[in-house]
Amino acid sequence: MTNAARRTRILYLLPTLAAGGTERQAMELVRHLDRTKFEPIVVTIYDPATVPIEISPGDDPVLSLRKPLGKLGNLIALARLVGLIRARRPDILQSYLRTADLYLRLAGLLAPHPRMVTSLRTRIAGFWSRPWQWTERVLWRASRVIVSNSAAAAEEAEALLGIPRARLRVIENGVDIRRFRPPPDVKAAKRALGLSESARVVGMVARYSPVKDHRTLLQAVHMLRREGRWPAQAKLLLVGGTTFAEARAEVERLVREWDLAPVVEVRGVTPAIESVYHALDVLVLPSRYEGFPNTVLEAMACGVPAIVSEAANAVGVVLEGETGWVFPTGDARSLAQRLESTLTLAADTRQRLAHLARVRVEQHYSLRVMVDRYQQLYAELMEAA
Repeated sequence: MTNAARRTRILYLLPTLAAGGTERQAMELVRHLDRTKFEPIVVTIYDPATVPIEISPGDDPVLSLRKPLGKLGNLIALARLVGLIRARRPDILQSYLRTADLYLRLAGLLAPHPRMVTSLRTRIAGFWSRPWQWTERVLWRASRVIVSNSAAAAEEAEALLGIPRARLRVIENGVDIRRFRPPPDVKAAKRALGLSESARVVGMVARYSPVKDHRTLLQAVHMLRREGRWPAQAKLLLVGGTTFAEARAEVERLVREWDLAPVVEVRGVTPAIESVYHALDVLVLPSRYEGFPNTVLEAMACGVPAIVSEAANAVGVVLEGETGWVFPTGDARSLAQRLESTLTLAADTRQRLAHLARVRVEQHYSLRVMVDRYQQLYAELMEAA
């Protein structure tokens, strides 16, 4: 028997491979699997011709269920998934995001399949609709394991949905610490972005969307400028894709209305996002909701401490006063106070925070740690069969 024949075959199902934190994490896992032990099969629900692939699994081909529009399209796509499972005979089925979880469970029951791994990528309270909660209460039994990237979300699943703790596994997101690392020259990084070498740069790296709450950050900066407490050399850099045109329009309107143009730059997305982190002194994420804050991990890996809202779901990632700070969600005054104190930190304190942020990611949130935890899960599933 060849080594290839003994590899564990894993089918990964996602709605699309469009740009997104979950999609990026899934494909990082696929790209870094030990190929002497595991063989991935990547499948999307929607046709890449309709929703283009923006995050690639590398050299692996992408299969698609090519779901047609309408309710009948769901049945057609589900039938195609059942056929694919029977034809390719994967050892493990794994899905990401709720739509794919639903498809996988139904197909796994029809096929049938004994090793289904589904996902829990978001907090539940206040964010899951009642129909989704009832669906999960019924269908969680089809999953051998439900992987959550957040301990808080796993605790809510147990308390609110009645899912036994034994079915839940917490595997936090991971970041590529070789790509995201402190820059050799911070001044050069600032110059490369057209900023002054002496600028104290506050950054928010997030798509323009209401849930990211750019308004609270802009309001905090406005308060500090109005009260004469915004440092003369400080700049706010906003970087992200435009998920909602109206959200970006509001940001630009507030910059004009509050006369923030001298200190705020509104920019679009950039593929070399690490170049942005390299120029930052502190990252701010004021979100009203987060599944898991990948941008915080990336910034910390680059030696940048973070100021996050309580809703940013960064418990365990941002340690108060060590790798960053937490403020009450939507509280512009509290954020303003934190920004003021952070922008006036002594150089040795900033260096200590940068070091602790990097070490925290290396030890607990590196891509290698995440991949190893998944591979251990796969080994357990195969041994238990």
